[in-house]
Amino acid sequence: MKKTLTILAAAMLLAACEKQIDIDIDDLEPLVVVRAQNETDMPLSVNLTYSRPMFGSFYVDYDDDYFPKVTDATVTLSVNGGTVETATRDGGTYTFTHLPQPGEELSLNIEVPGKEAITATATVPLLPQVGEITLQTRTEPLDIDGNTSVDLSLFVPLIDRGGTADFYSIVMYRCDTVCYTYYDSTGAACYYDTLVDGQQYFECQDQLIVNQMNIEDAFEGTIPTFVGSEMLFNDALIDGTTHSIELMTYVYLGGYNAEGRWFRTGDGYWIESPYGSFTYVVHSTFYVEVYALSRDLYLYRQSMNSYNDDELLSFFSEPVQIHSNVDGGIGIFGVSSKKTFTYKFDLQP
Repeated sequence: MKKTLTILAAAMLLAACEKQIDIDIDDLEPLVVVRAQNETDMPLSVNLTYSRPMFGSFYVDYDDDYFPKVTDATVTLSVNGGTVETATRDGGTYTFTHLPQPGEELSLNIEVPGKEAITATATVPLLPQVGEITLQTRTEPLDIDGNTSVDLSLFVPLIDRGGTADFYSIVMYRCDTVCYTYYDSTGAACYYDTLVDGQQYFECQDQLIVNQMNIEDAFEGTIPTFVGSEMLFNDALIDGTTHSIELMTYVYLGGYNAEGRWFRTGDGYWIESPYGSFTYVVHSTFYVEVYALSRDLYLYRQSMNSYNDDELLSFFSEPVQIHSNVDGGIGIFGVSSKKTFTYKFDLQP
């Protein structure tokens, strides 16, 4: 008992001790921030800004931009250690005439008055190899809300070269043109119209891809599923193989109510006949973009995704280190090679 009282007294004494420590945080010199995410066959460009102090004022008047632009830099590009080109400037954006090509070694040199030399390098990745894309459809029965829908799966055969670490991104989006016809009480067509709609998000449950993306189960026992507009992954689990990746989306077919047939698009736009019924056909165009990314660009986007995810948790999140490959500054200099595939599909209930 005596020992317990002694511990409690010591704890109360320590709790009563309080000392304020003032720490002076000097204003650091702003760093040059490089943002250059380029694609093959497009003029290479670099955006330059200055960093801002962590505890600076949020409202800063720099031509309505939060980060001040670097407008007095000299930016040069070397290709495969040879040809050197100087960029032209428009505001804080510096543009070259050179179109990056797969396999090239690019070296960037940035000179800003009063700053040390800034350099960055990037290897342009080879074009991704993709086999023939196929489509499968499956009509879902009525749900509790009276909806019917068609599930769509696009299978993308990614052919990995093997022997090297490769980094990929897949983007899929869909544009729909809905052509519908209204009918009056006699069954005669009385009105024609069209609606343009789209869907940018898709799902993927391929565990060789999704398991490396640190996606947590929404519910215990469910399959980890990617849901978003861009899927970022590497070839760690598919190295040297041809792997078919299933991308899933859906189209609502609509249903019937007391007034007749109705139709709802993926983004929630309703079509309902004032005359009692109508028919329609959905012309869907799928765009699948497969990117091969340079290693640094992959790591940068991966860290930005982690930052954006943690930002949703506010002050409960842990700090995220944004990947940088810029010497003498911060930021990213990366290049991607892209192949775009178009797949058209008509759906008529």
